[in-house]
Amino acid sequence: MPMLVDRIQQSRAERHHFRRAVTRGQPYKPIYVKIKIAWVCNLRCAMCNHWREASEPALDLAFYRDLVAELAALGCQKIHLTGGEPMLWPDLEELIRDICDRGIRPTMTSNGTRIDAERARALVAAGLRKINISLDSPEPALHDQARGVPGAWEKAVAACRHLRPWLRPGGLQLNTVISALNYASLGRLPDLAIALGVDRLNLIPLDEHTPDIQRLSPAQIQDYNRRIGPVIARKALSAGLLSKVAQAYPFGGDRAAHEQSSAGHYAHGYYEDHPCFAPWTHCLIDHVGRVSVCCMLPNQPVIGDLRTASFREIWTGDAFAALRRTQNLPLFDTCRHCDMFIAANQQLSALVAGNRRPD
Repeated sequence: MPMLVDRIQQSRAERHHFRRAVTRGQPYKPIYVKIKIAWVCNLRCAMCNHWREASEPALDLAFYRDLVAELAALGCQKIHLTGGEPMLWPDLEELIRDICDRGIRPTMTSNGTRIDAERARALVAAGLRKINISLDSPEPALHDQARGVPGAWEKAVAACRHLRPWLRPGGLQLNTVISALNYASLGRLPDLAIALGVDRLNLIPLDEHTPDIQRLSPAQIQDYNRRIGPVIARKALSAGLLSKVAQAYPFGGDRAAHEQSSAGHYAHGYYEDHPCFAPWTHCLIDHVGRVSVCCMLPNQPVIGDLRTASFREIWTGDAFAALRRTQNLPLFDTCRHCDMFIAANQQLSALVAGNRRPD
């Protein structure tokens, strides 16, 4: 998302267009769209409900080809494919190729267990620009415990090795969900990432959906910040896996932030008095075509349904317009849990105020 924000900032016309859209409560461009192309998953992750819940069949390639054409016409610059497990969706390479042919950057998140050498080469040949592989610990047993299937760690690590020769620099990222189960092991995560040729680490505090795995307590956060964070920062910054020290400390640095993080409020109060610009730039589309304002808000509210309306009709319709014009902060209670877009929102707030960069 920050890279896409940079593109807005670098063009005077785009800065003016975005600022006018925000101040008037009008639509801008869906520059970053996340699509859950599959609900099904072959793992049994403790932190996730996908595998526990039945759902309707996923949509087909013809549907997505029409959608991608519409998104391209509206100025979309990035489509991120996720799930469930997107590798279980048929015609994946064909969809990636179509996204790329429309001038949109295709990226994906996967658990890695279905990516062998042949699929790795095929994904990149189709045009996949970046992939996030979920890996929750340098210790196989801890990863497999979190992911609910023995052998998942070995397959995820193998996927990284299969992908690395084909991806361009910057194209391979590890997504690590930090929980009470695994946090003490993460000081060795940068070493594994370096050995695998990974480009970036993304440390994600647990968003607690189930009783099977817990967030860190305030005491555990203090332990992480004292023992684990400094090791990650030192190793990951020197290897270019992180770009800022703060990225190694997703729970914040003071006691108030620790208390908020232990309750899952990872935004640390940012959205109490700052807007989120997701209604102008982003949305989530689920596996049956329901459109939500944000990937952190999969069902609250559903803005529209692509089985009964076009994306343009939904993007420019009354439900999105109401969100863009609301003065309520935070926009939803769930926003308190989200740290995903804070850096981008800081840049965009500065842009709306007439500055190029946040103070």
